[in-house]
Amino acid sequence: MTGSDERRRDPRVPEQCQVAFRIIREGAAAAKTTAAQTLNLSASGLCLVSPDPLKRDEHLALELALDGQTEPVVAMGRVVWCDEDDPAYRVGICFTWLRDEDRQALAVISDYVKKRLEA
Repeated sequence: MTGSDERRRDPRVPEQCQVAFRIIREGAAAAKTTAAQTLNLSASGLCLVSPDPLKRDEHLALELALDGQTEPVVAMGRVVWCDEDDPAYRVGICFTWLRDEDRQALAVISDYVKKRLEA
């Protein structure tokens, strides 16, 4: 599935923010943390640019540095698609888990996205 085949649940806004992620593999030692940047963001997921390809259905631990937030948003996500965009990769991720306080932050993001799209 490519990014163009994706069915989005929530509107997205082009938003560049720093994100750190690591792949979660059961029984494996802690994976390295990779720094990346988002291309867009919604209340249900994001698209980021990764230096390495990610496999569909891989699970990730994510920390997003959002404007106006003093602490990073901590989430778990699942890779929905990954497209090569030489020399990097564009990766679509849907959120699968958020801390309660981060759910509130994403509700704010959702409202922000909607207002930006209406403007």
